[in-house]
Amino acid sequence: LLRQSSLAGGIIDAVNPGLLSVPDAALGTQALSGINIPLHPLTIAGYFGLMINAINLLPVGRTDGGRISLTLFGRSGTQLVSLLTFVSLFIGGVMGSDLLLFFFSYVIFFQSELEIPQQNEVDDMDFSRVLLATATGVLVLLTLIPM
Repeated sequence: LLRQSSLAGGIIDAVNPGLLSVPDAALGTQALSGINIPLHPLTIAGYFGLMINAINLLPVGRTDGGRISLTLFGRSGTQLVSLLTFVSLFIGGVMGSDLLLFFFSYVIFFQSELEIPQQNEVDDMDFSRVLLATATGVLVLLTLIPM
């Protein structure tokens, strides 16, 4: 579970070196299911909070990431970015991440309406906000890409 995020797994591995390493003899066997990793409950809560916030920042539908995408790219650009994200979510979900497949189905059924028009869709964003949105996108990718 903790290896599904490079950012969270990297942080846990930096704090406790070798905690997430798996012996070569145990790879691909049932022995992996019996390995218990002693973690503080706040570590687990922080991990799930990081994953949920990263998924919420994906540029699809009416999520926070969808609104950021709408502001950055406009309505037509947002549709293309959302389509690419939908395809990536589906492929990532089919390839092994149940969380991404669940979020894909959630967004398809409950978040696929058009966004409510913003008060000001004409003005461009200033460069500092574009940099902040780009940094946020990088953190989302680091969080959702497995180790």
